[in-house]
Amino acid sequence: IDPTSKEDAKFKELIKVLIDWINDVLVEERIIVKQLEEDVYDGQVLQKLLEKLAGRKLNVAEVTQSEIGQKQKLQTVLEAVYDLLRPHGWTIKWSVDLIHGKNLVSILHLLVAMAMHFRATIRLPEHVSVQVVVVKKREGLLQTAHVTE
Repeated sequence: IDPTSKEDAKFKELIKVLIDWINDVLVEERIIVKQLEEDVYDGQVLQKLLEKLAGRKLNVAEVTQSEIGQKQKLQTVLEAVYDLLRPHGWTIKWSVDLIHGKNLVSILHLLVAMAMHFRATIRLPEHVSVQVVVVKKREGLLQTAHVTE
């Protein structure tokens, strides 16, 4: 993410609204999210959030320390989310590797989709965009481009 985009008021508000929403939903679980990238990447918070919102348990290990275990759990959780969203025509802009890699833009896409699907009683800021710097290696040279998400 371009550093100036991270300072955008709407972008910061979106993050705050989503963190507050997750914490409200999971208050009984005694889970407190402080930073999306650090608290969501391993699938634990997403599992609890989805179980609470969808009203059903997922068949996953409760605690997973290894990277492989975390990715397997995340895969199960994301497949369950996909099964809910697919009939409604959502464009999936996240993956196990992006979420586990702490890609904030992908995490935001996922959480916004979940919030909208479950009709969360939150006010999402409108027209939030962020500049993402995309770096590609071509013929041994790094090339950068800015993309708006």
